[in-house]
Amino acid sequence: MQALRGSRPSSVPAAVPGMAVVTAMLAAAWLAPACLAAEETPAALERRPVHHRIDVLVASAELEDRRYLAFPALLDLGDEVLVSFKRGRAHAADNGASLELVRLDPISGRVHQRRTLAQLGDHIMQMGEWVRFPNGHLANYIDAQGKSNSSTARVGLRVVRSTDGGQTFGPVERVGVVDGVEYGYAFEAIVEGRTTWLLVMTFSNLTGGKSEKPRPPHAGSVDVIRSDDDGRTWRFVRNLSREFGKVPINESTFLRWEDGFLVSTRGYDSRQRVHRTEADFRVLRQTDLTALHPFIASYVGRPRLVARDGQVYLLGRNWTPPPRAMQLGLFRLDPATLTVASYAVLDNADRAHVSDGYYAMPYFRDVAGDTMLYVVNYKMIQGQPGPNILRHEYRWDEVK
Repeated sequence: MQALRGSRPSSVPAAVPGMAVVTAMLAAAWLAPACLAAEETPAALERRPVHHRIDVLVASAELEDRRYLAFPALLDLGDEVLVSFKRGRAHAADNGASLELVRLDPISGRVHQRRTLAQLGDHIMQMGEWVRFPNGHLANYIDAQGKSNSSTARVGLRVVRSTDGGQTFGPVERVGVVDGVEYGYAFEAIVEGRTTWLLVMTFSNLTGGKSEKPRPPHAGSVDVIRSDDDGRTWRFVRNLSREFGKVPINESTFLRWEDGFLVSTRGYDSRQRVHRTEADFRVLRQTDLTALHPFIASYVGRPRLVARDGQVYLLGRNWTPPPRAMQLGLFRLDPATLTVASYAVLDNADRAHVSDGYYAMPYFRDVAGDTMLYVVNYKMIQGQPGPNILRHEYRWDEVK
């Protein structure tokens, strides 16, 4: 059964100044996957949303220069949502790129303020990751890079902090060396009681880093570090690359699950894996989603694990089987088997050409009796001068 489509596909939002809105109405359908997964793995079912509204939060066409807008990360403060994103000239190697900040109303999506959050000379500020510490202070950890001799290299993790709930932020600071290692890229944080865990990546050009594979250059392990003093100091906990079998991984995500953690990792071998660990991050079980499920044809870009209503979901950029296309996917995982039970194609179900995008983060609101899923994302399509920063709206019951 094929889904019915409206006159305007949801994969092509209008790029107009200010806040543009596109509403795409698709017929609800449960669809069998294109082919069955491994014989021992139950076939997952595909969902497509009926309601899909897209708001353009920041349009590249509105800007005179530095029109490459990408890699949004959000922090839900209740009465407002903070979104940081890169503003530069290209996906990578664009000296002088800044990290920008917008404040938006969580329900209407209206942007109240846009400003620069972090800029450091000709360095590249991108992939900011938010942390709200137990004392209420906020921080954004930045993947800072420098360019020399036609190559880009990490220059050490940077951070900006707020002590007034996000009203103001201090200067860009260097995180520095943690137990002999300087990290270059932060993926996600978990705050529990007085403890903050942070997923971070090492690089061989930084202090204490060792390359895990020859290409790309400098890429090292993914580690867990921990702070018990609101990010003032950190200590090493576990090398996850080694713990998970010396797999070459980069972008990773984790959440608390029962007495331990669930972790999902994007591999340099184009594999997406899920791992269940003990409380000290020692692995108990792990699966290769790409090997088990044909509808995950490669890694899931910038994956995010989400817990909601007693279920666990994996959100991120998914690559389809041929004809290859980039989609925004939401996968419901079975924590017992670490396999996909069902999944929703949140954007680009018609497999239009999307050249860049789908590093996405979610938040939820109850609106007029419905639980709404909001996803902040970036996306580049033909005809735009650069990617736009978008917000997608769905009814949770239609995609969960």
